[in-house]
Amino acid sequence: MKIFFLIKSLESAGGTERVTTVIANELSREGNEVSIICLQKCVPFFKLRETVNVIPLNNKESINIYKTYLPTVWRLRQLLKREKPNCIIDVCSAMSLWSLPAKFALDIKLISWEHFNAHVNWNPITSPLARKLVSKFADHVVVLTETDREVYQNEYKAQRVTCIVNPITIEKKQTTTLSSKKVLAVGRLEDQKGFDLLLQTWKLCNCVNLGWKLEIIGSGSKESELKSMITSLNLHDSVTMREPVTDMVSEYLNASLYVLSSRFEGLPLVLIEAMSMGLPIVSFDCETGPRDIVKDGENGFLVPPMDIKALAEKIDFLVSSPNLLKSFSENAVRYSMRFDLAPVMEEWKLLLKDL
Repeated sequence: MKIFFLIKSLESAGGTERVTTVIANELSREGNEVSIICLQKCVPFFKLRETVNVIPLNNKESINIYKTYLPTVWRLRQLLKREKPNCIIDVCSAMSLWSLPAKFALDIKLISWEHFNAHVNWNPITSPLARKLVSKFADHVVVLTETDREVYQNEYKAQRVTCIVNPITIEKKQTTTLSSKKVLAVGRLEDQKGFDLLLQTWKLCNCVNLGWKLEIIGSGSKESELKSMITSLNLHDSVTMREPVTDMVSEYLNASLYVLSSRFEGLPLVLIEAMSMGLPIVSFDCETGPRDIVKDGENGFLVPPMDIKALAEKIDFLVSSPNLLKSFSENAVRYSMRFDLAPVMEEWKLLLKDL
């Protein structure tokens, strides 16, 4: 089968880009002809197989998607007419605003792969519009959680919706020993991820006085603001910030707890992979995501969204309870097995076969 993925860019170190890379690689390994079409020119952050092509629709690394919209749709249509793929997989429902007009009257199947909470609108007009369009015109919608499936079925009246979770994308040869006094957080330094809330939380944590450190790995537009917060809150001795890395396994192994402070999520890959490495979790209970991964009181703690006091209390409680930390760690590894790559790929292959 000839498969095109459509995504804005592959340059970010985010979970969406990581899981797209993994699924594309696996489908290519199965003998499919796979290409990833990007709206803009980019250097992929994650390693792709040589058999996976990356095709930019614009020759600039940063574009205004609105000003370039019509030329980009035209280029995509010409590409589709020339290459004749069997299927397009939109990475994010918003990509349908390009794929649907570009494939009009062409015999090409379309899968819309929703990566975000279906109630979250990046744009108050185009986000709900895209979801309405794919619910009516896509051959299938893939969501990450059962909650999002219900939203698509009940609110957008989608008839063909399947929930396929994000798979673990790292090699699990060992798990953390829980010997490091380090709390880890990873993600884009944007408002969604709530690192400002995490720093306020850390200011309340008593474990700092016991030698515990917080490490934040990521990049984004909020970097300067967050560094200023670290200074103003006098946290420079206990908080470090680092650029994204490709070897996340070492980072998980060198931590003893993972914390997620997001304002909203889809299905956070970092939580899944942190658990697979044996890291207990303390997280805000967003509408979707953490509650689909974390079993409260068994492999981590979920606290009310935005409640920094509760988040700090659970961090302090867990790091001061070594037996519970060890129990949560063992449970985390066991619970993460349902996100293994092989069964997830079987679901994707079955979906593609049945289009």
